[in-house]
Amino acid sequence: MKKAIVVIAVLMVLITAWVGFNPIGRFGFCRFGLLVYSTIPFPGVDLIIHANGLPAVRGSKAHFVGFAEIEPLLREKPDVLIIGTGYDNMVQVEEEILAMSAVQVLPLPTPQAVRRYNELRREGKRVAAIIHSTC
Repeated sequence: MKKAIVVIAVLMVLITAWVGFNPIGRFGFCRFGLLVYSTIPFPGVDLIIHANGLPAVRGSKAHFVGFAEIEPLLREKPDVLIIGTGYDNMVQVEEEILAMSAVQVLPLPTPQAVRRYNELRREGKRVAAIIHSTC
């Protein structure tokens, strides 16, 4: 019985620490090939974060973001659209996206993109994002 209590206590501490470092609705631990969003680890995939904060796995690991891919996100009326261009800044963004005036578009290297996403969410902004998790 005492071992079970210790195990439960340790698990509670670990879960609390995990949630503390990887908060709900925000990016937490992010490294090359691993994104943790809203306490959920996403290894080896790119993410789409909708303006309401819900994550989805991006269908491809393409190094190009075109207007057709962001159209569904634009219908959600975000204040800002962040595009994480990878750790080596390899993702190209279609010029039409960069020229938009209806929404602020921020193409940033992935580490900066996840930091900026968290900052804007803390400010109460509706933020949509496409984040490339590798190169």
